Amino acid sequence: MLINKQEKTPMKTKHFTWKLIMLLCLAGMASVPSCDWFREDPLYVGTWQYTDKIYAGEMVFNGITTLTLTESTFEEIYVLKADNSSEIGSLLAMKGDLDVSGNEMTFRLTAVGECIRDNQQNCTASVEWFQKGSSTYSTYMQYLKETVQGEFVADEDYLWLVRDRNLDGDTEDTGEDVEFERL
Repeated sequence: MLINKQEKTPMKTKHFTWKLIMLLCLAGMASVPSCDWFREDPLYVGTWQYTDKIYAGEMVFNGITTLTLTESTFEEIYVLKADNSSEIGSLLAMKGDLDVSGNEMTFRLTAVGECIRDNQQNCTASVEWFQKGSSTYSTYMQYLKETVQGEFVADEDYLWLVRDRNLDGDTEDTGEDVEFERL
């Protein structure tokens, strides 16, 4: 009988060890995040900026466009400043939904924004947003398009974006064929 007990003890220990290993494996698998955690964002995701000089007669302005893209949304802020000035002359902001398929982007506007003015009525860098359906949004829609499609190429440092923003059938207008730099 002593021999049987010795033979059974290693078997019990062996079963206990396998059960412990299985339990630890299951616990380990449950604690590992999903594959999304390991997935990198597409190259277009990020904050991008484009600066342009605008000439109006003898006046010179700096136009600064900042575009923030996620996988499903966008926010674009256009700031106009007089050359050699830090004061903001005007600000136009747009945000909405973004659909991406291959190298094509579709921008669907859901809100427009304009600068919040300080006590001296100067434009600040802060944005007041107006949602789709508001009277201010409707006013801007006389000049903006609610849905704009474009093509893009992105790498670590640059985003080249071509959009027919005024839907006139070409991309020859100012701001329609732009190379943004990643911030």
